[in-house]
Amino acid sequence: MTLLREIELPIELTNNNAGRTTHFGRSASQRIKYERIIRASYPKQKPFDVQVDIVVIRVLGKRQRLWDASSILRGNWKEIEDALVACRFIEDDGPDYVRAVLGTQDRLTRLTKDIEPHTIVRFCGSRSIIVDG
Repeated sequence: MTLLREIELPIELTNNNAGRTTHFGRSASQRIKYERIIRASYPKQKPFDVQVDIVVIRVLGKRQRLWDASSILRGNWKEIEDALVACRFIEDDGPDYVRAVLGTQDRLTRLTKDIEPHTIVRFCGSRSIIVDG
């Protein structure tokens, strides 16, 4: 796998410890908010022409603690991913375009810099083009 692109988003990952509701209004408004944030930093994108693996890095701020590994992608990641599709980083978040998503955490960066919690997204892929079938 080759690193195709890395972006840094001023969006804090949440773990939705309180759980999701059956109402989609909140998640839809979050997706629109994230789309605006992403477009402000990365205005015009062309989707990758290869199937990608996505590495999502939760960068911790001061006094934040590591989560269980299973909690990293269970919160607002879906809305961020949908915003990345809307902003044309990827054509779609289905299996034809995204092979895998890995969530991890970075607690070391905060030791060297005074930073706010944020998210780094790495798109990795092979050089082969997506083919139908």
